[in-house]
Amino acid sequence: MIVTENTFNSNLKRIRKEKGFTQEQLADAVGVSPQAVSKWEIASYPDAQLLPAVADFLCVTIDELFGRQEEKEDIHTKLLKYYNALPNEDKFEAGWEIGRVLALSCCGCREYEPLSEYILNGNFNNYSQVTWGNGFMQSRNSADLRYMLIMPEPKQGYDGWLAYEPIAAEFFGFLALPNALRAVYFLAGRKTTMFFTAKTLCHSLHITAENAREIIDGMLKFGLIWKADLNNGCSSENIYQYIATCGLVAFLAFTKVLMNRPTAFSYQTDNRCGEPYFRNDTFNNNLSDKPNRNK
Repeated sequence: MIVTENTFNSNLKRIRKEKGFTQEQLADAVGVSPQAVSKWEIASYPDAQLLPAVADFLCVTIDELFGRQEEKEDIHTKLLKYYNALPNEDKFEAGWEIGRVLALSCCGCREYEPLSEYILNGNFNNYSQVTWGNGFMQSRNSADLRYMLIMPEPKQGYDGWLAYEPIAAEFFGFLALPNALRAVYFLAGRKTTMFFTAKTLCHSLHITAENAREIIDGMLKFGLIWKADLNNGCSSENIYQYIATCGLVAFLAFTKVLMNRPTAFSYQTDNRCGEPYFRNDTFNNNLSDKPNRNK
């Protein structure tokens, strides 16, 4: 706490004038005479039981009247202290709740409103979504899977970093291979310490050796697994290990959002005014037959 040089008397007079109140108005509010307020501003003090009424009328704290003010912290420091005080198992839940405040504020809410049990545990998908010209946020609110995505828009547009690349089409082509997505789900459901071979995929997914080989080649190309050689002294065998990433969970979550467009919202506002999300026409990148516009 910082104690300033101002006394109660000078603080009371200064704050009253800053708020635009007369001595008479303060006196009427707390039930004393204007002469009593005048004395408070010179040398005396109100009875202790009157201090809360004086502070409430002036919309300040009693500490402020006596020149005791807390050091002001920015919101980031306050949030950091708040999260540091939480058990680790509660931090993601608290973070998701604080993220909801953004949606509430963008929709004009003045008070925090927790989600109802009907929304959390209902047998339907419920979302919140806010779109602006400089970013968007979307959250899924149902208890079976909740997420919060907040994406401020970069100056170069979303398709600066998310520019079209042919290799992305190759990745989607890999996932479209027979049983490739099944294999990804299978490996993501195992401990990352598990090593496997092509025979593992054949046995677990009931697929052919050729199909397993094709899937493994694709996973190696896109960095989903890594390869090592197991040498038993007489022969060697390729073994593999899945490289776990939380990005897979996010990818699959938003794949479902694209396949099933959200229609039920707790909060929603669209202030993007028709502006496109991609604005750099990067779909023309890497085209060998791109027409010469100078002709």
